[in-house]
Amino acid sequence: MNFKKSKNVDQSIRIIDVKRTVCLMFMMALCSTLSLNAQRTPEPPTPPKAPGTNSSSGTSYSITIENDDDKQHNSSVSISESDDTYKFRASYHKSKNQGVKQILLEKLGREGLKVNGNTYLWSESENGDEVFECKLTSGKLRIYLDLESSSDKFLAKLKNMGQDLKYYISGSSKEEEQAKKVERAKRDMERAQRDLERAQRDLERSKRAAERAKKN
Repeated sequence: MNFKKSKNVDQSIRIIDVKRTVCLMFMMALCSTLSLNAQRTPEPPTPPKAPGTNSSSGTSYSITIENDDDKQHNSSVSISESDDTYKFRASYHKSKNQGVKQILLEKLGREGLKVNGNTYLWSESENGDEVFECKLTSGKLRIYLDLESSSDKFLAKLKNMGQDLKYYISGSSKEEEQAKKVERAKRDMERAQRDLERAQRDLERSKRAAERAKKN
C-alpha cells in the first residue's frame, strides 16, 4: 500500500426590530454567497514534505452528506482531517456494500487484508501501535490514518479513495453535488430578498405611523 514514509417605545421598538431584521437578512445573504464562493475555489496543491518532517496544515474540517431521496436507504458520509489524523466514516444501505468493497480492493489491494466473514480489515502497525485501519462491515465503513506515520503519497491515495467512496455512497457526482449547492444558495438568496423587501415595507409603514403620531 506504500504506507510508510520515505523519512419606541412600541413604535420605536418596532422600527428598531425591523432594522435588526433588515441587517439580519443582509448578513444571511452575504454568508450564503461567501460560503458558495469558498466551495467553488479550488484548493492549492499541497507541497511535498521534506524528508524527516511532518505536514502541519493547522486546519481541520468535517463534511457530512445526507442522501434523503429514499428514507429507507439514507446514507451518511463524514470525512475529517486534522494535523495528526485522517478519518472517514460512512453508514449506508447494505445493497451498496459490494460496490464499496470493490473500490477498497481496487485502491488498497490485498496487502495487509484480513477477511472474517463479511468483515474486511486492512491495517498497518508501527512499533506495536495501529497507525492505519480500514474496516468494512455490512453497511458501515471506518478508516483511520495516523498522519505522523504515513507518507504523502499514501495520504493522497486515501483522500482520493475517500472522494470516490463519498460519491458512490451518496449516489451523486462532483458535478451534481456542486449543482445542488448552487441551487440551494439561489433559493436562500431569493428567500432572503423576499424577507428583506417585506421588512422594508414594514419599516416604511412604521415611519409613516410615527410621522402621524407626531402631527397628532
